Amino acid sequence: MLRLFTTILILSYTLTTPVFSADESVAEKSVGPPAVAVVSVQDSFLIEPLAPNVFAAIAKAGSKATTNALFVIGKDSVVAAGAHMTKTVIDDLYAAIVARTDKPVKHFVLMHHHAGYTYVDFDFPPGQDVLLSWQTWKNIDAEIRKPEYSSLFFNEGLTLKLGELSVVLTNIGKGHTNGDLVLYIPEAGIVFASDLFYIDSVGYMGSGYMTDWLLALDFLEQMGAEQIVPGYGPVSNSREVYEFSRYFRDFLTEVLQHIEHGDTLEQLLAHFDLPEYHNLDGYDQLIKLNLKRAYEDLNNNFSR
Repeated sequence: MLRLFTTILILSYTLTTPVFSADESVAEKSVGPPAVAVVSVQDSFLIEPLAPNVFAAIAKAGSKATTNALFVIGKDSVVAAGAHMTKTVIDDLYAAIVARTDKPVKHFVLMHHHAGYTYVDFDFPPGQDVLLSWQTWKNIDAEIRKPEYSSLFFNEGLTLKLGELSVVLTNIGKGHTNGDLVLYIPEAGIVFASDLFYIDSVGYMGSGYMTDWLLALDFLEQMGAEQIVPGYGPVSNSREVYEFSRYFRDFLTEVLQHIEHGDTLEQLLAHFDLPEYHNLDGYDQLIKLNLKRAYEDLNNNFSR
């Protein structure tokens, strides 16, 4: 079990030191005309201007949207991004875009896809390309339902130039799923992390790869972005990434200790507790599901 405790030590060392300072300040950047908040009639998102021509679409509590989205208005077209996109949610996101520009959506960035879900991520309108990692493409293509849209999948990364703004896509690989993307807009210091990162939530780990996900969080924190759009919750920054990483590390350390003691999954479910995090959203609803995935992933990797 030396490897087990070495792993815990490495994860603790990697994730216990935040990269920000308490009095950290960030200089404002300007790209194009000032951002303007516009009201649109749709039920899924609250639209928040982040920078000129860059907007976060924050999922409304209780709506059909289960995760946040983002869109960027470029010189000639729009790039939108998100995940878990049902037809209703797609229509609402596009209604918000149409309220702000008459430029067409040329690319939709699908940040990830959970295998086995054929009613999400399949109903994008024609006339645009869906951009995704090759792993996400394999997950989509393996579904019973086949995608009808044009798609462009890539291995490590892809950059779109939209005039004064760039959209830089990085294939993280294993994390929340086996093909997560991180979207970065360098001119505005904005990152869209999607479901790799949650605010005040235990998150959904049902398709996750635990140690890889921790490394992905470290990558997000080290980017030092001025604004980070999470999968769930308000727009934030590296400080909140550190807080979620701290919770995630504590969660996995506790699971690993149960594995070291030889506990079965049933014993883990019966005795696991993190009192410090009871206040996080979804603790009662999702913690057992997350434990099952963490036990499966970590037990396979570290119990041999």
